[in-house]
This record gives sequence, C-alpha cells and structure tokens, in this order.
Amino acid sequence: MSIMKGGDSHAPITPKKEGIKRMNLNVPSDTHRAFKAATAAEGKEMSEVLIAFIDDYIRQHAPALRPAKKGGR
Repeated sequence: MSIMKGGDSHAPITPKKEGIKRMNLNVPSDTHRAFKAATAAEGKEMSEVLIAFIDDYIRQHAPALRPAKKGGR
C-alpha cells in the first residue's frame, strides 16, 4: 500500500483520516537503518511491508470472529 502524489515515488500524500490509524514504533537505530535499506532495495515502502506483516500476523493469530448473540443470552 503505497500512497503517492502524482508519479513522484518520494512524495507521500496524507491518507484520508477515516479508515487510517497512525502507529508509532520505537526501534533501535541500526534496525531502522537496515529495514529502510532492505525495503528500498526491493522498491517498497517501509509502511507497505509493515502492513503486509501485520495483516499476515492477524490471519495467523487472531481468534476467529464469532457472530454476536441475539437476545442477550
């Protein structure tokens, strides 16, 4: 998921507020630098890779969604 303005691959635009939540993550500087280099080498944005990881993690670890009970029982 790469959101860019025009054809400029280095000009991110602000996504619409609805449906998007910001997450902040503190990582060691070396980890950030290596991750940034690895994603750039693949032509991907760091956010794109992290979102794919989170989606995969949810598929593997989230409990199955159960339908809501009717009648409050």
